Amino acid sequence: DRDVSFEEAEQFVGFQSIVVATGIVGETLPEPFYRFLRSIREQYTQYVEEFEPYVENMYGSELRGSCAPSSASCVRQATAAILDGITLAGGVSMPTDISTAVGVLYSTHTTNPYPAREIPAGKELEFFWENIRFFAPVVGFPHWSKRPTCQNSTPEETAKLNKHWGRQEACKEGPKNRITGYADVNEYQGGIRHVPNLAVAQRDPRRWGADSNQFVVRDLKAYKENSVGFAEMAEDTSVANGKMNRSCPGKTLALMIGEAFLKLFKKDEWEVVSPERIKFTMGPTWVSEFVLQASPR
Repeated sequence: DRDVSFEEAEQFVGFQSIVVATGIVGETLPEPFYRFLRSIREQYTQYVEEFEPYVENMYGSELRGSCAPSSASCVRQATAAILDGITLAGGVSMPTDISTAVGVLYSTHTTNPYPAREIPAGKELEFFWENIRFFAPVVGFPHWSKRPTCQNSTPEETAKLNKHWGRQEACKEGPKNRITGYADVNEYQGGIRHVPNLAVAQRDPRRWGADSNQFVVRDLKAYKENSVGFAEMAEDTSVANGKMNRSCPGKTLALMIGEAFLKLFKKDEWEVVSPERIKFTMGPTWVSEFVLQASPR
């Protein structure tokens, strides 16, 4: 366990925004500018090193052994993966749906899909579920049916790196680029990438009914049986005892946080500046920015 102060949390949220922005513009950033991102990488490494002892303590016995071809330990890689989830996946998705949840409670704009603007008594979890369904924080769930061709290689040589039982070897690292300090890589060319649209699936009338395109707080059973928002379909415990599952590992935690937040949130204790300006869109930025402040007492 680790206690996190408000100041530490605030600092992490600021860093999170920087990392998310970097991920968006990084693909188009010219190579000579990579060096200016070094401080972000160093800060990220610092977080990994800070959390690594906790991962070692909880999962160290399961992560013994080699994680070749990477030179990093399995514990280090697991820590980095967990931090990726906190920073870029669930760490972004949670604020997204908490924002929409608060937004629909106050917005008086015509685009508000929930004119009731009140959480049904005792239905905080269902209300948060409906936000996840209607305002899908993860729009797509991509996978490669054919991996991109390795840099300075051929499709045939790249295919030979795929082994039996789901194993594969990494591309051979070429010489470092003298400008960036990193080896050149090919991320897309030659590959075939599929992106199932989770946002559309979450409104499929064949599963959710005729009101699938409306914000309706439904029975908990409906969400459990029909949701694909956490990539629930990407599970098969018969394969490697579930270790190859690609569903969201933070599903239970996300629902707990959302429910707890809404139970503690008292609408009459807060007010929004200009509720008529809170607009909703078709995503992926579902709601416009708004300011929430304590109501005068």
